[in-house]
Order: sequence, then C-alpha cells, then structure tokens
Amino acid sequence: MTTLADLDARWLAEARARVAAGGPWERTPAEIERAVHAVRDSRRAAAPASLSCPFCEHHPPLADFRRYESVTFTPLRYCPNCYGFWASGDSLARGVGDPGTDHPALRAGQAPRRCRACNGHLKASGDCTKCERALPPTRCPACRTPMNRFEQKGITVDGCDTCHGTWFDMGEIAAVFEVAPPQGLAAATVDEHATEDGPPAWFLALDILLRLFVPFI
Repeated sequence: MTTLADLDARWLAEARARVAAGGPWERTPAEIERAVHAVRDSRRAAAPASLSCPFCEHHPPLADFRRYESVTFTPLRYCPNCYGFWASGDSLARGVGDPGTDHPALRAGQAPRRCRACNGHLKASGDCTKCERALPPTRCPACRTPMNRFEQKGITVDGCDTCHGTWFDMGEIAAVFEVAPPQGLAAATVDEHATEDGPPAWFLALDILLRLFVPFI
C-alpha cells in the first residue's frame, strides 16, 4: 500500500531530477494536467467495462458526460435515452458541467414518477395507484445490487452503499445542484439597473432629426 511518506519521497526524487537536468523545481501546469489525465484514464480502464442504465427497460450503456474544464478523475456518466445521471468518486467535485454548459440532459425537467410494471402514477408511498405494486428498488449501474433511496435537497435519489455512487433520474441532478440554464446574449446585454423613467423612443428620434436638420434651415 502506498503511504503519504512514499508519495513525498517520490515527489522529492522527481523534483531533484528536474533540477539536476536544468529544469524547474515544480512541474509545469501542462505536465500536471497530463498527469491528471493519465490517472483519470487509468481509472477509467480499471472501471467496469459496461455501466448500464438502471432505469430504462433495455438498460442501455451509460455514456461519459463530456466536460473540458471541470476535469475529474472519475467521469460523470449519463443515459442518452432517459437523461439519468450516475455520479461516483469525485465526478461532482467540480460541479455538474463546465460554465455555460448547454446540454439537453441538463435542460430536461423532472418527470413524474411512474410504475415500471404498468406505467401508472405513484403515490407518495411509492405504491402504484393503478396496479398497487410497490416501486422496486433501483439497481446500481456498477454492481447491480439494490440501491437505497434518500433525500438530497428535497429530491429523492438512489445511492449504492457498496460503490458509493448516486443515481439521479431525469432532471434531478439539475434540481439538486441548482444548474441554471446558460444565459443568452440578449439576456446578458440587458442592463438590470435600467429604469423606464427615460424619454420615449419617438422623442429621442425626433431630437436626433432636429439636431441634424435645424442648423441648415
């Protein structure tokens, strides 16, 4: 098992080697970024080969939620079919997406919970109003064991005690992390301190015309 003392000794040896070669004591930002990506890729390779959606009927494979600025060791994954999200490790340590991320999976609103047997509406207890069956537990996308339901900021999500991951149904991750839609150009250029006390537009246009033509009359 690698200890902190082992890591310190390795860092010191690498720093001395860089200085001996005429380089800087610390690694450059580019080298640090490459090292982070290398560790992330190695963890991805060691991760389960197929993580499948626990919500969709045919359990399609989960895809990586691409982020270019919010780099984490463990990728955030989502289902392109139902827009559910699977978060584990440090995948949410830097937030859900990059600043200004505009993705349909984040724009999708929360859907009312339905029975997976007959598609009927569910009571607050989780029982179906149509077939009266109880909502079965959601199975972990990684280890397939039943997950436990818990509340996070008033939203009921599913968590795996074995894999320490959390499954968010459609719209839940945006609600829990308060993901705001990206601001468009029109909204970004609006002066929030502006008031309606100024003169009307027709008065400003008339004033401009008078300034242009009155000196020549």
